[in-house]
Amino acid sequence: MWITYGAWILLFIVIVDQVVIWSPVLTKATLVWGLTTGIAMLVGFTEAGSLEYFREELSNVLGVIVLVEFFLNVDPFSLWFEFLLQPFLFFFTVAPVVAREPEQQKTLRRVRNWVFLILVLAIVVNTAQSLSTSWQTLNLKLFALQAVWPMLLGVWVLVFVFPLTIFSSYENAFIQLRKSRENPTGLWKAKLGLILALRLRLKWIREAAKGGTYEVANAESVSGAYEAAKHYKADLVAEERQETAYQEDLVRYAGSTELGEEGRPRDKREFRESIRALKRLHTSQMGWYERELRGYKPDLIELFGDDFTKAGLDIPSGITLEVSDDGERWYAWRRTPGGHCFAIGASEEPPSEWLYDGPEPPQDFPGIGSEWGNSPFSMDEYPNWYL
Repeated sequence: MWITYGAWILLFIVIVDQVVIWSPVLTKATLVWGLTTGIAMLVGFTEAGSLEYFREELSNVLGVIVLVEFFLNVDPFSLWFEFLLQPFLFFFTVAPVVAREPEQQKTLRRVRNWVFLILVLAIVVNTAQSLSTSWQTLNLKLFALQAVWPMLLGVWVLVFVFPLTIFSSYENAFIQLRKSRENPTGLWKAKLGLILALRLRLKWIREAAKGGTYEVANAESVSGAYEAAKHYKADLVAEERQETAYQEDLVRYAGSTELGEEGRPRDKREFRESIRALKRLHTSQMGWYERELRGYKPDLIELFGDDFTKAGLDIPSGITLEVSDDGERWYAWRRTPGGHCFAIGASEEPPSEWLYDGPEPPQDFPGIGSEWGNSPFSMDEYPNWYL
């Protein structure tokens, strides 16, 4: 990949040279850009999940970072200053790419843009002072070329990164096909059918790389794999639309006391987050029960530091935990912003699991309190657990 990347940059220089635009003055700028910003763009291909990623990268290519590189090229600083500056630029270029959490990425991008903007202003002042004494002898053609050179390089590398992302995504999707196919022969039919159905839609290819393509993998013909892949994509589209509608309803019905056609609350704010947090608590209770002989732990939330931020809840979480004196029964509940309550618990040793949701929290332990019903869990009685 690195050799291909270097050859791709060299190919660009050759093409530009053929149209009589290249200047040896750009050699240093090309090397510096290729070893910093260019590499950051290249290694970021693993994070590309949709065309939106490339639109954002394109805006970066045409943004404030390019201004820094341009003014550095027009009026170079001393060698020691540029030597210290390049790692600084490299860090702020790479950091938003390698950050895993979306919020961290947004924060780092904001910090990067502000830092670079301040840096641009300082460099512009320095450049203006230098050019004021040599304006008459300035080569305007070369000046303009230096201005757009980092942008051209950025667009050129993005042209390389896109097919690289498609290739690597399909490679991972093919691994899933190989794992799912019962008969290893004829795997190429499944691969071709998947390609014909998903084409260059990066989002769906990335989803296929996660699995769920069993029917595609075991198709006996290209057409069969193609149809199975089309159904798979249609299911993904339906799920995406359902998720979009769910997110829109969170805003539309925030604060509403209405019930839907099935008698379920329309205000579903923090339903998912509450369910994830309570499920995590249940898993931990089972683990501690097996580890210690004293039954379920009454201080498990304190042991967590009441930190359920990974489930999407703030600190404090608002979860209440109750454990019987003998440690053999427990339940935990939480009220959502809309007033609905979710609860989970156990009436005996693991893997006992009881679920509840309703307008008010349970008043007693599972298996004892009538609000829990007659069975550990029921999708019909407590459908809000199954969003």
